[in-house]
Amino acid sequence: MSVGLNILCHKLQAALDNRREEGRLIDPPSAATLAKMKDFGSNDSLSLSSSGVLSKAFLRELRKHPNFTVGSTSSRILDGTKQYLENIERDLAQFHGAESAMFFSSGYDANVAVWSVIPQPGDFVVYDELVHASIHDGMRRGRATTVPFKHSDCESLRDCLEGIKAGHPAVSEGKQVVFISLESFYSLDGDMAPVLEIVDVVRETLPRGNYVLAIDEAHSNGIVGPNGSGFICHYKLEDVFGIRLQTCGKGLGSAGGKNHPFVLPGYGV
Repeated sequence: MSVGLNILCHKLQAALDNRREEGRLIDPPSAATLAKMKDFGSNDSLSLSSSGVLSKAFLRELRKHPNFTVGSTSSRILDGTKQYLENIERDLAQFHGAESAMFFSSGYDANVAVWSVIPQPGDFVVYDELVHASIHDGMRRGRATTVPFKHSDCESLRDCLEGIKAGHPAVSEGKQVVFISLESFYSLDGDMAPVLEIVDVVRETLPRGNYVLAIDEAHSNGIVGPNGSGFICHYKLEDVFGIRLQTCGKGLGSAGGKNHPFVLPGYGV
């Protein structure tokens, strides 16, 4: 072991020892321990992953496509787009009542892509203060001005929108876009967004229509809506929300994430 690596290991061990003394050390349970317990803590909401149903369906699908490409092989801007992937994106768009869909390796990556790329300079992102860390990560990388509103508080949202209009004529004149970002169900508190009320507030406050409603359906995909198509499909608001994020790692018991943007899907590449 090199001198530098030896020093680093000692420093990291000291940090772990300090956390142990303070009772802050995270010690994940072993697989053997978890196997003896009932699952009330994972994201496998419908037990599709642990029940074996999903793995059997995957193997059946794999037998139908013996030439299936395992792995991405490349980025989408080169030769990473395969016919099977295009078919999935087409089918997902139809299932969720969207114009298009773009598949990502995770919901986290999908959120980062949306919020770092789509809002343009001069635009605003008004977001619920309890949105997921991936949205914050994307907004930090983005070029729009970000403004939080109190969690699921429609009057706080209204105040934020009115303040933006008062200070920025381009917004009040309908020349710049305001994105409103929220989640369907919030994992920290387990509560549901007042979607219908939020839509009313946004329409009233921005009557010129220069807004894009965006929702993270990580905890509603597969759980609510017709055939598990999600929160927005349940309320029949497919034409109202311009951006919807659906993940596959929770209710669907798999991995990956997809966006349903009304904006040009190629812009996300």
